[in-house]
Amino acid sequence: MVTLNDKVSVIIPTYNRSELLKKAIESLENQSHQNFEIIIIDDCSTDDTAEVVRGMDDERIIYLRHDTNKGGSEARNTGIKQATGSFIGFLDSDDQWLPDKLERQLKQFEGQPDVGVVYTGVQVVDEHNQPTRKIVPAYKGGILPKLFESNCIDTTSSVLVKSEVLDQVQGFDASLPSCQDWDLYIRLAQVTKFDFVKESLVLFYHHSGERITTNKKSVLTGHMSIFEKYKGLAKKQPKSTFHRFTLTIWKVIFRTAIISGNKETVRLSRNVLAEGFKDDRISLKFLFYYLSTFLNMKVLSYLYTQSKKNNRKSHLLSATTPS
Repeated sequence: MVTLNDKVSVIIPTYNRSELLKKAIESLENQSHQNFEIIIIDDCSTDDTAEVVRGMDDERIIYLRHDTNKGGSEARNTGIKQATGSFIGFLDSDDQWLPDKLERQLKQFEGQPDVGVVYTGVQVVDEHNQPTRKIVPAYKGGILPKLFESNCIDTTSSVLVKSEVLDQVQGFDASLPSCQDWDLYIRLAQVTKFDFVKESLVLFYHHSGERITTNKKSVLTGHMSIFEKYKGLAKKQPKSTFHRFTLTIWKVIFRTAIISGNKETVRLSRNVLAEGFKDDRISLKFLFYYLSTFLNMKVLSYLYTQSKKNNRKSHLLSATTPS
């Protein structure tokens, strides 16, 4: 049974972000729910992170340091092993929580024993502290089909998970170079239900420091890994769900190919489409996207540039059906 005073383990992976880490910790100190432990995993930082943490006067802080840089997923798994709370939350060191996040999420768990994950809305903020867009939750209950269509949860900084449920799926798959959050949600959705708090209670800072999503090779490999790992399970869903899953993967690979000007990656995207629609080759949607992969790279680059200038996605770069 969930009580509002349940202990939460807040896991913060960090690498060379000492100044941002301070702000993340401050957002925890302002939480209305204060029964938590703060597990900071320093992924072999070369800045003054260790010194900054030592200067923090909070007995709830547990500081762990990796001897080598292992990546965010391995750092989170290290934190999970150390956690003693009934619930686990993940806060990236460059993000912040609004004061009532934990309290609102714990309330949402009440009376719902079959819910193992509660997530919140997210406010994306630029380097000048200006809001740029909101990620609004929309799906709850058994959301596996929706998760095959896209990562509709987004950042791990928004989720609060029952420890027993997280143990059941054995944490993050650290072998993935990207999409680790999406992968975790797909596995969680196979064993539990989701719910959400609709308000934007996470500040997701978009800054000049590299995130995984800015690394094209990692993005490409991660999405291909998701496709290979889950295409069998996705095929068991309605055909329309599997097609959307295929198009979501294809869109990312195709866009990456255009940005990098790599014809081999274009061919890879074509193969993904062919496999995802091999039982429906007469689909107009398939034919439209498939034929687009044969366009000249300069034409594709021009279309992509124009879509960016117009602040919209062209049909070639989205998973929507052309009219």
